[in-house]
Amino acid sequence: MIKWRISAFDDLSSEELYKVAYERIRTFVVAQNRPYQEIDAIDPVACHVLGFQGDRLVAYARIFRENGHTTFGRVLTIPEVRGQGVGRQLMGQIEAEIQRHYAGESISIEAQIDKRGFYEKFGYHALGAVFDFNGSPHIRMDKAALRMAE
Repeated sequence: MIKWRISAFDDLSSEELYKVAYERIRTFVVAQNRPYQEIDAIDPVACHVLGFQGDRLVAYARIFRENGHTTFGRVLTIPEVRGQGVGRQLMGQIEAEIQRHYAGESISIEAQIDKRGFYEKFGYHALGAVFDFNGSPHIRMDKAALRMAE
């Protein structure tokens, strides 16, 4: 069972911040062999979605506003839980948080090209050409605004 926590940057404990940095660097820098500045200026203004099994961080994403739209990124599940539906649960948490704070706004993300099919399952549509972002091919994907259930 995964316990979810939604947090502003200032409310992350030092232990949580360490776990986030560790898993993001392990996933996006080490495993993908992409040397780039993983911790950036978006972190202090983003909403952080953390999923824990016990005290282990197993899923993570950050949500923020950028250029007039809502976006999210740094979406990860650790290798040890992949294939168990944790990514789907994480997307549910992301979209619930977007609905709670940004309902009515469109969503635009920059997805790694090999994750395109995953995001399409949630209603995201690819737009434009593939581009390089920090050493890996990405594509812009958009989704219409999430509406409150009536």
